[in-house]
Amino acid sequence: MSSKRQPIIDYRACQPGLCGTPTPLCMKVCPLIEKHPNVIKIWRKLDKPVINPNMCIDCGICVKACRNIGINAITFVRIPSEIESVPLIHQHGPNSFRLHGLPQLQPGIVLGIIGQNGIGKSTILSILSGEIIPNLGDFKEPPQSFDDPRLIRTIQNSSMRNLFRKIADGSITITHKRQDLGYITKTRSTIKSILEYAANNFSLRRTPREIMRELSLDALLERKPAQLSGGELQRFALALTLMRDADVYLVDEPCTYLDVRQRLQVGRLLRELADENKIVVVVEHDTAILDFTSDKVHILYGKPHAFGICTRHSYVVKKGINSFLLGYIRDENVKIRSKKITFQRMVKDRDWTGQDVLFTYPRMRLTRGDFVLDVEPGTIYQGEVVAIMGENGLGKTSFAHHLFKHFKEIRISFKPQVLHREFNGTVRDFFIAYSHQSPQSPFVKEYIFQPLSIGHLLDRTLDELSGGELQRVYVGACLAKDANLYIIDEGSAFLDVEERLKVTRTIRHHAGKKGKAVMTIEHDIQIADALSDRIMLFMGKPGVHGQALSPASKKEGMNLFLAHLDVTFRRDAETGRARLNKPNSRLDRHQRSIGEYYYQV
Repeated sequence: MSSKRQPIIDYRACQPGLCGTPTPLCMKVCPLIEKHPNVIKIWRKLDKPVINPNMCIDCGICVKACRNIGINAITFVRIPSEIESVPLIHQHGPNSFRLHGLPQLQPGIVLGIIGQNGIGKSTILSILSGEIIPNLGDFKEPPQSFDDPRLIRTIQNSSMRNLFRKIADGSITITHKRQDLGYITKTRSTIKSILEYAANNFSLRRTPREIMRELSLDALLERKPAQLSGGELQRFALALTLMRDADVYLVDEPCTYLDVRQRLQVGRLLRELADENKIVVVVEHDTAILDFTSDKVHILYGKPHAFGICTRHSYVVKKGINSFLLGYIRDENVKIRSKKITFQRMVKDRDWTGQDVLFTYPRMRLTRGDFVLDVEPGTIYQGEVVAIMGENGLGKTSFAHHLFKHFKEIRISFKPQVLHREFNGTVRDFFIAYSHQSPQSPFVKEYIFQPLSIGHLLDRTLDELSGGELQRVYVGACLAKDANLYIIDEGSAFLDVEERLKVTRTIRHHAGKKGKAVMTIEHDIQIADALSDRIMLFMGKPGVHGQALSPASKKEGMNLFLAHLDVTFRRDAETGRARLNKPNSRLDRHQRSIGEYYYQV
């Protein structure tokens, strides 16, 4: 590793008006500023400071001064030596995130991209879609078109050069399903009207009726996007993307808010595109679904919000995902993580006989319009985590809301599925209002802020946060609240693999060390396994009738759930992660014959 360090300024956090002086504090304290006034200048585009990395001596005085007033906008990041061999493709601004390298595209396969949040995955998709022209780090005279000679010379692989030329001359059709779906909810048109507009203005590979049926959206035609649930909105965005006839399909986090059955269906639809010899690029954090969907993967690594590096080569999906989890890319001799990510290979079911009971709930029938949910009686123990699993539309969230509103004999803290940003104040204000705890509490700092990496967000507003940051803030505020039972609805949505595991460890510590109980609605099978002690399974017909079974052992619950979905999973021998078996393969037939749908190595 090189000793070279680069200054990074988080311009969302940088607020010169809070420095207490007319001059930004970093400029005032810099020991070089008198002799070398260009070491820190004001970036007129934002009226915020820019540090010249070639003149800065990395003394750290500006960093300490910024932290002392509670802003924490400046950091210095060590840049690895291998970055010099990978071309700089795009830089968001001076002292901002830099993307190095681009993936290799190939028609007829599904190319997966895996990496942490804030590492450049969505930036890559925005470049591939033609929405961002790479600036090569040049802010004075950046390339103005995709066929700029400087850009073509910089791009190393021929597939990307060809794509850029076709974008420039308009000879290629690209469709992009974005991560943030807010743009869809702004329209006041009905689903039916939006589909009719698409059918009249774009070439289609599938009719609206066909794709809506494939994604189980037939009954929603008269609704408006703002009236859809998170899962329905996600599937509608996918329908708009997959129905179009395009050359390139870019799909950013398609599984957020989807249940396991829906995730598998989306994977099959993406594979159909590859069978039609399309270019398909998918960003997804659920490793089991990424494995099922993709043929090859590129790994993005680096320092979130500072720099990201795309591997020079794509790797077969098993090797690529395992390299990412184990933290070492052997073919490029790059270590991307200090610790390996591995999962237990065998289930450990705990005996709850004689354990302290937190509460019991009786047999219940809940109705929501025409929907009926029958709930079997159950017992929740102190110190346990119960994963609530099942398809969407079976009443999981309704059950959680019912407990929260009606079980007054216990104190309940609830983290909702839909995360609202409509709060007048900072993250600090929101945290205090939500949890009734001080951000200065030693417990909060050590067991909430540190493991969830949210302490540096306190001076932001909620609408400035990314989806992953907002999720971690909500989970942290939920866990900080003084309660006996914590109900977390889809706490892994928008989180990358590492963040999901950090949330998992934080929840488990809360349950195990503090004797609290946690009930969490979860669709990522790998995370549900790592998180839970028992499983509460919801069965039935989505939108019509749901049946909530009593909490069962993890092995029993997972086997029953996967038998209902008619799929089997195996354990990867190297990492222990879940991998979907091919239907009717030798291992699939064997696991079915012995009733082991998940835990067999």
